[in-house]
Amino acid sequence: MRPLGLALVGCGSIAQSAHLPAIRRLAAAGQVRLLAAMDVNVDAAQAVGREFGCAATGRLDEALDRDGVEAVVMCTPEAYHREGVEAAAARRLHVLSEKPMAKSLADADAMIAAARTAGIHLMIGHSRRFTGRYIEMRRAVLAGEVGEVRMVRENERRSRPADAARATYWTRDHWTGDPERSVGAILTNGIHEADLFNWFIGRTPLRVYAEHRVTRPGGAVPDFISFTVSYEGGALGASEVSNSAPPGYPAFHEFELFGTRGMTSARDHALRMTEEYRDGQGMRYPQAYDHLLHVEEAYVREHAAFVHSVRTGEPPPVTAEDGRLALAVALAADASARSGRPEPVDLGEGVAQ
Repeated sequence: MRPLGLALVGCGSIAQSAHLPAIRRLAAAGQVRLLAAMDVNVDAAQAVGREFGCAATGRLDEALDRDGVEAVVMCTPEAYHREGVEAAAARRLHVLSEKPMAKSLADADAMIAAARTAGIHLMIGHSRRFTGRYIEMRRAVLAGEVGEVRMVRENERRSRPADAARATYWTRDHWTGDPERSVGAILTNGIHEADLFNWFIGRTPLRVYAEHRVTRPGGAVPDFISFTVSYEGGALGASEVSNSAPPGYPAFHEFELFGTRGMTSARDHALRMTEEYRDGQGMRYPQAYDHLLHVEEAYVREHAAFVHSVRTGEPPPVTAEDGRLALAVALAADASARSGRPEPVDLGEGVAQ
């Protein structure tokens, strides 16, 4: 089967650290070919163009209209996803879009409508679903090993950038801190937790209670949030997300899942092994290296799943509707933090609340 022709839209940090390494791997395996790179910073696009021998441009239409392009990898900030998806759909190009799906539910609904009308696959890149440790934990849940899931908790802490290149993160001088383009930590980071809660609990999210803070000097959007999600049937998802640890503090992630028959957990940064408990079996400590959160393999799996979906016509493993549901939970958390009271999750048309 010939390689899938790709256009990369956005050549910034997430493209460099995650998507381009995956594209390199799949290109070497003959599964994809990068034909165009686009970024408003044309120098960044040209750097990608030189490495991959592809066209480089600062214009979206030029990237999408490149001969041979069949699919788009969208690595722009969420405020620009709707524009990119609608442009791709107009050309009947499939899309793998970075999370969060959009900045608003109105944008997400418009993206879903555009994809349905065009008959294209729109996959949302919730990368943690492709990380080894979560794949194994999900297998245990589906196999009934932990019983009915009653609570999922994931916390993550990240440091303020120490290097000059990223010193403006979470300030008005960077999109992560610009209220016109960013909602803050709940979408930049907490969207991961929202999606994992939905995925592991597998029931309808009903309401969210949250509190958030702006801790970054010069910040205009929250860089810290704590939120709890109530699900149909009584299960809970709980999370604390911080981007305000001191510079140099190692990224920290901790995941715990409690069921009626067992639990499972995992933690970075100490390269700690995953832990599992089962009634009648006690504790197990599986090998952890391939379960660590930040591994290239997760994005290789994500891209490979997208290519498989496009080539076979099968639905992508993370649908646009999955992306919208995670966004709805995250935006309910933001609304709750602003109102000071629990807020309902907007499930969209046709779903009772």
